[in-house]
Amino acid sequence: MTNKWVSSLEDVTDYIEEPRLLDLLKYWSGKRAGRLAPSRQDIDPSEIGALLSCIYLVDFEEPDVFRYRVAGTEIAENFGHGNLKGKTLGDILKPDVKDFVTRRWMPVIRDAAVVCMKGPVYNTVNRYAFGERLLLPLADDPDGPLTGLLGVTVSRWMDTPGPEGRRNSDMIMIPASKLP
Repeated sequence: MTNKWVSSLEDVTDYIEEPRLLDLLKYWSGKRAGRLAPSRQDIDPSEIGALLSCIYLVDFEEPDVFRYRVAGTEIAENFGHGNLKGKTLGDILKPDVKDFVTRRWMPVIRDAAVVCMKGPVYNTVNRYAFGERLLLPLADDPDGPLTGLLGVTVSRWMDTPGPEGRRNSDMIMIPASKLP
């Protein structure tokens, strides 16, 4: 598993293979309007219709709680729920998995990072989803702290853990401030 910081938009666009993730990155960048991150109110689902089934808006609560505000149908179904609204990672994941996911999502909040993941993105009993994930910071107040994230996960399910038998995706991060 690779976790590394990168320093340019080109590093990110070279890493991402899924065009829909690039579309969301461009959309998010356009909504920033010179700020570090857009707010939830800036995100209009009708403007990103092609991603609705696989996007999610998540609120952050100190010290380390992520609570779903909105999750597309594919995301909710992957966790065996019809609706994730109001649920935390702790509500839908085993404690060790919740801790792992929280550690992977925290750079979005603590470091104002854009996080990209590729490889195994979901693991359930005897089923493995491979794909890509993009996590983007959100801030309710232009000068305030980061308060959540906009994410998208695009994946396909398989019955085997893949040729490498890996259980975790590779991850790159870039400070949002380094993106145009």
